[in-house]
Amino acid sequence: MQLTLAVPICAFGGLGLAILLQDTGIIADAADFYWGSVAASVILAYLAYLKPRRDIVSLFAPFYALLIFIVPLETKASLLLQALYALSITLLLVRLHYRFSTPKTVPKEEDPMEKYLYDYIHRMTPFLRVIDPATAHEIASAVLSFKFGLYAKVVTDVRKAASRLPKDRTGEVIGKALSILSDRARALEEARVGEFSPVKFDAGDLPYLPVVLGDDQVYDKDTLALDNALLLLYTAAYLQSPDDGQSLDEHQNFVIQILESYREPLNLK
Repeated sequence: MQLTLAVPICAFGGLGLAILLQDTGIIADAADFYWGSVAASVILAYLAYLKPRRDIVSLFAPFYALLIFIVPLETKASLLLQALYALSITLLLVRLHYRFSTPKTVPKEEDPMEKYLYDYIHRMTPFLRVIDPATAHEIASAVLSFKFGLYAKVVTDVRKAASRLPKDRTGEVIGKALSILSDRARALEEARVGEFSPVKFDAGDLPYLPVVLGDDQVYDKDTLALDNALLLLYTAAYLQSPDDGQSLDEHQNFVIQILESYREPLNLK
């Protein structure tokens, strides 16, 4: 910060010092003392060198000072020219600070899995508006509890959420997803790792599901049903429980990893 202030101090302070030197009789003409502008140019170039992005104009400031003040031996720069130069170099300093202080950003290529998830969330928005925030909160708790292996809590959260579901098509599909999740959590809690829920999604549920594959693409129907249930429930919680938005965002990688296993059958390159 001190070095940054040195640029206008040297540039304008040099002008004041030149006038003072003339008034005291040390120099005959204040225009002969241009070293404040030269020093400011050198400092500006040094600051430009330190920035994460290079400003060619500021880097060549000492060269401009050389051409304006030192090289012309027969016609010397006036005091007005020094004042204009001081103003210009100060504006260059401001430009340097605001335009070259941050590293050049490389556009990040969009992750196809994230895009697929966001597209699914957007598609499900009108379907899931019937889920109230309190129910969505219990759903969020169930999903996050499953992620952390708190299987007994999953069963409790599912029971609370299921009791609050609306009596419509959306409530029916969400209810299936909750049952699939609860059954799997109960099996894992009791160390029955190979057991999944007998509840299945049917053809009428497909508009609600994020991963829809042909029979020849499905290697494990139970795992697919569980993954679809988790993704649907995550989406319901994400859309309808504002209190859990931050937590769900922080653990979004959990559902991205689920989707990742379907990258090839979904043709997501």
